[in-house]
Amino acid sequence: MHTEAENSRALAAVLGLCAILIVTVLLSHPHEHIQSFAELVDFETRYGAINQIVHGGMMVALVLLMGAHVALAQRVGAGRLTTTIALTALGTGSALMIGSLVLDGFVTPALAARFASEANDAARHAIRVQIQFCEICVGLLMPMALVGMAAAALAWMHPLVRAGGRSVMVGRLGGGIGLTIGTAVMTARPETLSHVLLGGLFLVALWQLALAFALAETKAVRTR
Repeated sequence: MHTEAENSRALAAVLGLCAILIVTVLLSHPHEHIQSFAELVDFETRYGAINQIVHGGMMVALVLLMGAHVALAQRVGAGRLTTTIALTALGTGSALMIGSLVLDGFVTPALAARFASEANDAARHAIRVQIQFCEICVGLLMPMALVGMAAAALAWMHPLVRAGGRSVMVGRLGGGIGLTIGTAVMTARPETLSHVLLGGLFLVALWQLALAFALAETKAVRTR
């Protein structure tokens, strides 16, 4: 039978793994300054396989992250309103982000490959419209996803502070991270939004490392 300490270490390991996966994906993502549709098609066709691996890796990280937060909620009291709000916000943010990842990492490259191989002008125009639609959806879904995760970090602050120990500091740090991400995303200008989103994802990874740190103290996260 697993002891409370072993369960805490296992959960901390999963949260730490999620943070590492998120950072690895962000650092592995191909980046180029794209100014035209032709450059976009060229980029998507050249990096199609890498994009699938990178975006698929982020999807795996989000699934693990959701499971870890459900386990964390069971430790602090899953019936509390703030814990329920935190899980709901994180689940909503993760679902929106997965939608964005599917469009950006799988649908758009597939459409770009079809565009590059298509000879009929009418078909190429239709594919171009579909790619542009995907880009618009990604541009909406990703900020909404980060706002959901920011709300989750803010909601987690209350139950973590109540838990005592290291969780007090981690809860306050998470609340600060959530407030920072939410404010930055909602006030970002279009030309700087991509950088804000990238920074927000790094902060999400930092938040998971902080939660893992809290769980390293066996009694830091406990029900009162």
